[in-house]
Amino acid sequence: MNIAQLIKYNYVSIDGYQGVHVARSHTAIADGLVILDENIPVGVLTSVDLARKHHVIIMDCLSPKPTVEKADKISKVLEVMKASGHDVLLVYDQGSFLGTISQHDILNHLHANLNRQKLSLQSVAHDLRSPIASIKMLGDMLQDNLILVENKQLVDYLNQSCDFAQKIIEDILLTEQTFEEMVNYSEENFDELVEECAAGLSTEFEKKELILQTDFKFGKSVKMDRPKFKRAIYNLISNSIKFTNNNGKIELSTVVKDNMLKLVVKDNGIGIPENIQEQIFDKFTRAKRRGTAGEPTTGLGMYLTKQIVELHDGSIEVESDGKSGTSFSILLPIKND
Repeated sequence: MNIAQLIKYNYVSIDGYQGVHVARSHTAIADGLVILDENIPVGVLTSVDLARKHHVIIMDCLSPKPTVEKADKISKVLEVMKASGHDVLLVYDQGSFLGTISQHDILNHLHANLNRQKLSLQSVAHDLRSPIASIKMLGDMLQDNLILVENKQLVDYLNQSCDFAQKIIEDILLTEQTFEEMVNYSEENFDELVEECAAGLSTEFEKKELILQTDFKFGKSVKMDRPKFKRAIYNLISNSIKFTNNNGKIELSTVVKDNMLKLVVKDNGIGIPENIQEQIFDKFTRAKRRGTAGEPTTGLGMYLTKQIVELHDGSIEVESDGKSGTSFSILLPIKND
């Protein structure tokens, strides 16, 4: 998107050979004053300019600033502002002066646009719930009255598609809800919380006949938002199950390292190729792969996990040779209150 709709066309201009006191007292100085020399725009004056240069005449206070074009993209203009250290610039269109653009207006626009997108995404997710639930109900009804084997396969596929669509919707709503809610801290026994998450996935372990090995050495309570962090741990273990073959092994361990709580979730599964390791924590990542039993992936689980960990001032790391397993490590600072 370019900056055309963010240009301030109703800018305020003053003659550059007036006294500085005129600019200092002008109410529009916060948005930048367009400075004229014989009615030709020659620059834009801001409060920063006045603070940096102490002169009697406005023209002498001007700092050299780059200019931008109407067709320039927002990202490019922000880069120019960052590189130059100026947050208000003059805008031209093929040599013709148009107005000014400010970093403040750009950021307000981006923030408002992000909120609109978020509301739209939540609205769509909510609206999709009902029709997908109806399709699933019809699929279940047909499943009970099947005659042809071909029809059974089609209905099975219909039900699987509905289940996955519902999973995507739930992940979207859960992701947005997680960051809208306040973080509510409580003292939690960390080792017990990890054990609880693993126990909640016992059926998934049994389906693939996986071996679960635990080694918990932390043995303390930490302050955390229990529901949120439980989701993060659950996501990591579930992810290891998904990408580990039948009869494989998953190891869970906790330890104190450099005054940090370290949780490791390690498996001997199919690993993560090096070329996609940096992408797995992206929202709706393109690094999605099906599990070893064909399990689909929404592309939100690892993103949500990383965000939750960072909400707790922690970090998450991944290690994999891309062939023979993966190890995820969560590091949390141990806070002594």
